[in-house]
Formats: sequence, structure tokens, C-alpha cells
Amino acid sequence: MEEGQIIRKTLHGLKQRLNSDGIITIQQEVGGIFELACSFQKPATKEQIENFQSEHNWILPKDYQSFLLEHNGARIFEDLDLYSLEELITFKYPNLPEGCFCIASFLDTRIVIDTRVYKKGINDYLFCLDSVDGFEDALKLNANFELWLDRLIIAQGVKYWEWKDSDTFYYRWSIS
Repeated sequence: MEEGQIIRKTLHGLKQRLNSDGIITIQQEVGGIFELACSFQKPATKEQIENFQSEHNWILPKDYQSFLLEHNGARIFEDLDLYSLEELITFKYPNLPEGCFCIASFLDTRIVIDTRVYKKGINDYLFCLDSVDGFEDALKLNANFELWLDRLIIAQGVKYWEWKDSDTFYYRWSIS
């Protein structure tokens, strides 16, 4: 499957589960049932993306561009804000290294693309960091945008990358 095609399938699957008001019922840890809203902005055009990259001298990974061509921003599970092209600049963090930019905020977490990695042909270019951390403390997500988004939607908006391989004691302690 070509890079970026998973985006369309993932978003289509999510939208099929939304009611007419954009609400989805999900189950999270320990049986918690929640009704959460999802909303999607209109698509960006190829021209807008090309102009954005040229104007700001940024390279947007192909799978992330596929998302922007579907929706130029979205709010998923109420707590995940996927930025539009305009918001990429509005929410530009000055403490990120050159070639890194924030594409989403998720509660107290920022999701960051490192184009230095992407330019080398490495597809695992996505990182996350707490809102107060510098990039040196970023957690490598071992994913590109489409894999991360697909897994996040499968996990129903839970930060799946924080799940630990551990025993039941840890699980009970971490969710209480």
C-alpha cells in the first residue's frame, strides 16, 4: 500500500462509527464508557500545501500531506487537536530544533515531526514530548504519521505509547 493511503482508510473507518452529531461512544481503561466528539476541517489543496512548504521552507512528509488533503486539521476524541497548515505556524514552538515542528497537541503532550529524520529516508520520524520538556527529552514513537494516527484511533484516543509491558500490579497502580 502506498504511503498515505492508510490515512484515508483510517479516517473513513472512524467517521463510520460517528453518529450524526459527530459523537462516538468509546470504552477506555477499567470499563470507562465515554461519549466523545470528533470534528474535521475542510481539506487543504495541493497548491496550499506546496505554497506552505515553499513559504516556510519546511518539508511535510507524504503521509501527513495525505491527512491535510483529507482534512486541514481535526479534533478527535475531544482531546487531540491535529493542526491545520495555519496552526502549524501559530503553534510553532521556538525551543524545537530546526527541522522539527509540532503537528498536534494531545492534553499535555505535543506530537512533533522531525524532518531531519524524514529527509534521511527514515519513516519513524514522529516524537512526543510533554508540554514542559525540551526536544532532548522527546520520546521516539517508532511511527510515521499514518501509523501513529491509525493506532491512536484503534486505541480509542488513549496514549497507547505509554502502555507498559508489565504485570497486573503496575496496571492497577497506574490507573487508580
